[in-house]
Amino acid sequence: YINDTTVVLQLFAPEKDHIYVIGDFNSWTPTTNYHMNLATNNTTWWIELTGLTPGQKYGYQYFIDGTMRLADPMSPLILDPNNDNNISALTNPNPHPYPSGLTTGFVTVMQPGAVDYSWQHSSFSSPEKKDLVIYELLVRDFVAKRNYQTLIDTLDYLSKLGINAIELMPPGEFENNESWGYNPAYFLAPDKYYGPKNTLKAFIDTCHRRGIAVIMDMVLNHTTGSNPLAALYWNSTNNQPAANNPWLNETARHPFNVFNDFNHESLATRYFSSRVMEHWLKEYKVDGYRFDLSKGFTQVNTGSDV
Repeated sequence: YINDTTVVLQLFAPEKDHIYVIGDFNSWTPTTNYHMNLATNNTTWWIELTGLTPGQKYGYQYFIDGTMRLADPMSPLILDPNNDNNISALTNPNPHPYPSGLTTGFVTVMQPGAVDYSWQHSSFSSPEKKDLVIYELLVRDFVAKRNYQTLIDTLDYLSKLGINAIELMPPGEFENNESWGYNPAYFLAPDKYYGPKNTLKAFIDTCHRRGIAVIMDMVLNHTTGSNPLAALYWNSTNNQPAANNPWLNETARHPFNVFNDFNHESLATRYFSSRVMEHWLKEYKVDGYRFDLSKGFTQVNTGSDV
């Protein structure tokens, strides 16, 4: 976001020929004015969108080489045409409407000029690691309404247990609605099944008021095929990442892998991982991470040897 009416979109997509931005601002139609510019490094595409309405939400996608309609890998919020209708209005009120009949697939939602969440307890200091008493928690199974607001209302119970940290099982946008969260699809967007982003922030803020740290279960070993990082470079014949995928291995390098294996020696993956971790620390003020399948971060091919 450059200001309340201007947004710059940027996509790392080497070896692509033409990328348009389509969205609510151009009737989901690829036109010359919305063709992205290729930077001098020949790998990064960008475009500046101006004249947007402050505070208004806009859906958009990238239309790539005349065949692919993909959401932004850095989406802060996505629309899922297959699962969003099954999220209760109590948990996710006033959702941005999906552009039915105008496009297909996942859609990114941006909001220039949005009012920032007002943090009340930004000076929280986490307990020393040696003093942590952690409660691992899956929102889906912990409270019947399966949302952050109900979890906030239940913090008395957790406080009385004597814990001083809550480890949230992966809250990032995962495939489908009901999941443990280890099937990540969009790494910067909180999953709407548990509530909107500001309710998640209110949960973290309330935990901090009570002296409780919030640790995020971070899944950076793998991603599902619906992630744009997979779909941008995909071998449909073998149903696996293509050989030229900047982020993913064609086949997994360790026997514990599920879905598609990130190559953590790739500079593209290193940048993406750093960007994801920075996002949750700064935007949501999480206090730390528990890394899932960290043994898979190595590129040493261990075959079936555990």
